[in-house]
This record gives sequence, structure tokens and C-alpha cells, in this order.
Amino acid sequence: MFVLGVTGGIGSGKSAAARLFRSLGAVVIDLDDLAKPLLAKGGPLVEAVAAAFGSGIVARDGGVDPRALAARAFASAGDARRLDALVHPAVFAACAGALDALVQLPEPPEVVVIDIPLLVEAPMFFDLLDAVLAISADEDTRVSRLVANGWDASDVRARIAVQASDVERRDIAEYVVENDGTLEQFESDLRVLWERVVETRGA
Repeated sequence: MFVLGVTGGIGSGKSAAARLFRSLGAVVIDLDDLAKPLLAKGGPLVEAVAAAFGSGIVARDGGVDPRALAARAFASAGDARRLDALVHPAVFAACAGALDALVQLPEPPEVVVIDIPLLVEAPMFFDLLDAVLAISADEDTRVSRLVANGWDASDVRARIAVQASDVERRDIAEYVVENDGTLEQFESDLRVLWERVVETRGA
């Protein structure tokens, strides 16, 4: 079973890459999906996150309000690191468990793709990976994409400011795909990667 970590900044195209790889036969593990139940009502991280960032980040339903948490956690690099320190170990454990379950299947998948937005910030995940793909895109392009989807430009730039840079992500990756052009070009480049690297190593 070949495990590929896909990383990139907000708006870089990780989700589009994951969708394409899934359509080509990969099993995709999205760390955001693993984190949601940890921060939902009754989740094991709600109390600790509220203690770190204030009770105002807890929604009426008892879970963490993503918008309220983002406003606090992305206020500075230090705040972002505090959140990472709380969330990453629990998400890592959930991800490791998901991989173990896949390995135990009668026919484990040949390729597993893990969508890891903050791989530079959470190097523990390297222990789970066979290789890393970094998706790179110009900051203005990323902001424009997210604004078109309803984001506020200042919120996007605030998140970019506290995340690792594309240079740092390139430094940890075996493979890099640029995503400054059209979706069609991006998907074409990803298919080349799949055919030349992922499919061969997963077989």
C-alpha cells in the first residue's frame, strides 16, 4: 500500500487533487474530516480548545464554532501553533488508526492519499507517508479563488500569513505540481503524476 501525502496552502487545490485521485482509484483520507468529530459536541478536544482560546469559540450546540475558532487561532502565528499543538496529535492518532484499518482489509487499497494541509507544521505525519506531493500556487491566485467562493480576502491572507510557505513545502516534497493555470491543466499534470509515479509504486 503506497501512502501519498498531499500538502499545500489554503486555496492551492488540495481538494481538487484529492477528488481526482479518488476518481482514479485512490482511497482518500481528509484530515479535516477526521478533525470534525474531535471538535464536535462531546468531542475530546472541545474542552481543551475552549480553555486555550476562550469559551466564546463554543457554539450553542456544544461543539467548537469553526469561524469563531479561526478568528482566534489565525490572529497570530503563535495562536496557530497553540491550536496545532492541541489538534495535531489527536488527528494523527485517528489517521494512523484509519490506515491500520485499511491494511487489515482482505484487499488493502494500492494507493492511499492523505490530504494534509499543514504537513510542514506537523512533521509527525511523515511517519505515515511513503512520499509527499506539494501543490504550489501564487498567493494572489489562491486569494482570488477563495474570494470567488465567498471568502473574505483579508481572512484568506491572514491564514496564509501563519501557514508555511510554498518554499518550505517544496523542501519536504518528493513531487511538486504547480496550480496557477486552469483546472484542466492542473488535472492533466496530476494525471501525469499518477501514471508515472503513484500508479507504478502502488502496484
